[in-house]
Amino acid sequence: MAIRLVWIFCVLVFGVSGCGDNTGNAQDSSTDQGDDTSGDGDADSDTDTDSDTDSDTDTDTDSDTDSDTDSDTDTDSDTDSDTDSDADSDANSDTDSDDDTDADSDTDTDSDSDSDSDKDADSDTASDSDADSDTDTDGDSDTDTDTDTDSDSDTDADTDDAWVTIRNGGFWNDVDGNRIEAHGGGFLHMGDTWYWVGEDKSHNSGDFKAVNCYSSNDLVNWKFENAIITKSTHADLTAADRIIERPKVIYNDKDDRYIMWLHWEGASYAAAEAGVFYSDSVCGDYTLHKHFRPNSNMSRDDTLFKDHDGNAYFLSAANENADMMVYLLTDDYLDVASQLNKLWPGVSREAPAMFREGDQYFIISSGCTGWNPNQGNYAYSSSLTDTFTPLHNFGDNTTYDTQPTYVIPFEGSNTTTYIYASDRWQDPELVDSKYIWLPIQKNGNTLSINYYDTWQLNTETGQWRAYDEFIPQDDWTLIRVDSEETDDEDGHAINAFDNAASTYWHTGWESGGPHDPLPHEIQIDLGAEWNISELRYLPRMDKDTNGTIEAYEFYASLRSDNWGTPVIKGSFGTERSEQRVAFDTVRARYIRLVALSEVNGGEWTCVAELDLVGTPAK
Repeated sequence: MAIRLVWIFCVLVFGVSGCGDNTGNAQDSSTDQGDDTSGDGDADSDTDTDSDTDSDTDTDTDSDTDSDTDSDTDTDSDTDSDTDSDADSDANSDTDSDDDTDADSDTDTDSDSDSDSDKDADSDTASDSDADSDTDTDGDSDTDTDTDTDSDSDTDADTDDAWVTIRNGGFWNDVDGNRIEAHGGGFLHMGDTWYWVGEDKSHNSGDFKAVNCYSSNDLVNWKFENAIITKSTHADLTAADRIIERPKVIYNDKDDRYIMWLHWEGASYAAAEAGVFYSDSVCGDYTLHKHFRPNSNMSRDDTLFKDHDGNAYFLSAANENADMMVYLLTDDYLDVASQLNKLWPGVSREAPAMFREGDQYFIISSGCTGWNPNQGNYAYSSSLTDTFTPLHNFGDNTTYDTQPTYVIPFEGSNTTTYIYASDRWQDPELVDSKYIWLPIQKNGNTLSINYYDTWQLNTETGQWRAYDEFIPQDDWTLIRVDSEETDDEDGHAINAFDNAASTYWHTGWESGGPHDPLPHEIQIDLGAEWNISELRYLPRMDKDTNGTIEAYEFYASLRSDNWGTPVIKGSFGTERSEQRVAFDTVRARYIRLVALSEVNGGEWTCVAELDLVGTPAK
């Protein structure tokens, strides 16, 4: 009876629509934590102003198709502000705490029960503003089926998985474990695949052996596809003194063919010609079109560039390398249409690499010092027919012991990173030449590079970051070494931790012997205490294997006068690549490496680099 009187009073004061059946409604003003059928864990703070029994099971068909299965924990702050204008005044302020375990800072303004099944771990700022204004006027227990149109189609992948690591200073192998042979190379991006063409130096000579082609989806894992030019390609390639250098490939959309230009040479570099080839597939067998002197000019170190409008250009050093010529190619890219420019007359430049950003063309090049490195330079212009700027320094006075070959424009979803691709020539042992790739840092029209042993590229966003996982060597000092060669070569022990793969510690030796006998050891003070968990040993990176460690012991201690037992011991094997061994984390300030044997059975020990993985001890 009391309830009925209250109900009649309510009707008289508020009207029927304001006095729904309150049976069981005492909890409707609660912070509704679970009527949300979304499964997405969004902390949707729905403030539905329903005044009814609103079981607000918002089965909204939100096309929030977050189907990411990334393993991150999105904290979607879906502030779903469903403006359900239900005439009910139930003040049903459900602050549904959907369980959206995604870490997206999605500021979805939908106030419904978003049925996203996102588990992604990105920090995506999807602004779902689902302004669903379902105007249900029923005064009942509505199960509103708002059809939000938020197309949050969240296809963000976990970018942590997209980071790849570029490791400079050592040999690079293909996915089958064979040395990559593609020097003086050029790069082409078709669809999802990168292609790398370059010179084969495996025969340890400057003379022609082959031009090889490799493919990759991430610029790190390369598959050998084919030797696309060999001596059997054409009789003119069989000459004993034939030299082929710096092959570059572009695609001709009109003719659906791949066109290659390169430096064609003979004895004493007297031919000074350009060679032109074509193929129906990028890594297929190429056919020689011709070799000649463009516009009757000498043609040596070269590059090939295809512009946004489809025009193609060939640049090459002429006049005994004194001048750099720029040529516009014909529509089929098989010949020169005209000579556009002569750059830096009389200055002597070679190894050109060109790229374009916005309305500026940039050319990086080297001086002419044979196989030896020198100061790199760059210049730029808004037109290939106009005067380029004076030359500006690029890198250090040896361009970090490199010579340019190409600039790889890696375009991602967020940015484009321009990669300086270069060769580190090892003359006379060309078979031991390395590839050095570094990210170009650009500030306006100013270019610069820094040297990194390792750095990372995000293959989705295009961003890069310096990445040296190793303990910095700046504070390391030598405590003791039992032997080092300082007379007949630079085998100083400190070369083992100078952050340069091209130098090494080598124990003492005498021509004809005797040599300082094994075991050999080096002791190092790290300068502070570290929690160490991994050792990296890099053998010498030249043509020799003398001194490459096989059996070893590694010690780490807080005292340099008490080494205790080895942290780890074993064999590095006979591979010439870096060797990494992990062990249980140990706190230490001092390390000691003992070489017990050498891969050839000799008495020497040689170390290019010792590195450690760890964190500062607290």
